[in-house]
Amino acid sequence: MFGFSIGAWLRVGAVVAALGVLALSHLWAYRAGGSAEQAAFAQWINQQNEDVGNAAEDWRARYRRCVERGGVFKYETSACDE
Repeated sequence: MFGFSIGAWLRVGAVVAALGVLALSHLWAYRAGGSAEQAAFAQWINQQNEDVGNAAEDWRARYRRCVERGGVFKYETSACDE
């Protein structure tokens, strides 16, 4: 068939199979890397959200303590004038 012997066709088949395995392994590695990057990004976002929540809670506590003591809270400096 087309001037190739059975051995030549087997070698061509082996090369095609090896390229297929290589392509699938590359795809798997790409997806695994993407999943790891997505997990790291989600963790970063969650940490940012936690930090912002903590900062807001700290500000609210400073404001509340200032008002409870009868002070005037200065928003520009986040300081309490009593």
